[in-house]
Amino acid sequence: MSGPGGATPEAVGDPAPLDLDRVLSANWLEPVLGRSGLQVTVTGTTVVEEQVTLASKVRFTTATDRGEVALCVKGYFSEEGRSFASLGQLEARFYTELAPLLDIRRPGCRHAGIDQDTGHGLVLMDDLVAQGCTFLTALSPYTVDQAADTLDLLAALHSLDVTSPAVRDMPWLAPRLAGYLDVVGEERLGQLLDDGRAADLDPSTRDPARVRDALATVAAIAERRPDTVVHGDAHAGNLYLGADGRPGLIDWQVVQFGAWELDVAYHVGAVLDVPLRRRAERDLLDHYLEARRRHGRAVPQPERAWDRYRAATAYGFYMWAITQRVARPVVETFVGRLGSAVEDHEAFARLGV
Repeated sequence: MSGPGGATPEAVGDPAPLDLDRVLSANWLEPVLGRSGLQVTVTGTTVVEEQVTLASKVRFTTATDRGEVALCVKGYFSEEGRSFASLGQLEARFYTELAPLLDIRRPGCRHAGIDQDTGHGLVLMDDLVAQGCTFLTALSPYTVDQAADTLDLLAALHSLDVTSPAVRDMPWLAPRLAGYLDVVGEERLGQLLDDGRAADLDPSTRDPARVRDALATVAAIAERRPDTVVHGDAHAGNLYLGADGRPGLIDWQVVQFGAWELDVAYHVGAVLDVPLRRRAERDLLDHYLEARRRHGRAVPQPERAWDRYRAATAYGFYMWAITQRVARPVVETFVGRLGSAVEDHEAFARLGV
């Protein structure tokens, strides 16, 4: 389910302007909204909120001859963001090609496009805040019950038939975890792991060569066994709560073929405090496996699933060990949580590194 106000987005290849003023103009909005099924005359727009990291997320209201429409656009409009504009391509493809095949809660999409000249990927969505939804931060408190609800979403995503021609013939979903090794080299990774973010972890866990070897092994497993589509980044900051309190998933830039345990181990390890994760993770894994069964999918035997989960904790730890453009408290919290999971589950030894 896409939540209230969902619409079928346009095909990838439609213009995705780098200029926010153009997005907010009647000349651009009227035909875009018209193609999504909303035939209106736009008389003005008002920006409600603007969040800028690499990507810009801009909430705005649109005055029309049929009343006010609340929208949110995600693009790469800032000077720094323009050089990363191609990052939006995967999310645009998700909304145009993959999302229509999924019955999971996500933002309703009015337009998703990739500019053929600039490579800019842009998504125009319904404003979930105006619909009564609440966006979480990366460090929002998360309960075991909420984690179970998110695992239900992930189970639905992972139950997509990746052998069907409609999904199999999406080359942009090819596994690409190995490419994340190119983000930082071993020397730089060692500097990051020694900058205080991993201060409470054992020196062997902070060994950059070992951390990289673990990710390389996880990537090789994902390439040998790409049996699901994974979200890839399901921490609390990439979730929202609907008016009913149930979660939905946002931020699909990391979506790809992979192994289910990548999402499950990362989500549980990231959203729960360490003592809570230790008490609840086995039950949460059982909950996830049962959700997959309800979707008619075969799952590993519990002990085999547990082994796969434990080894996969190395993925989330690597992703946050290399993170550089996020607030320091978030980085330290996630490195600490996910690193403790790596240590608790002896993930490096399980991966043979």
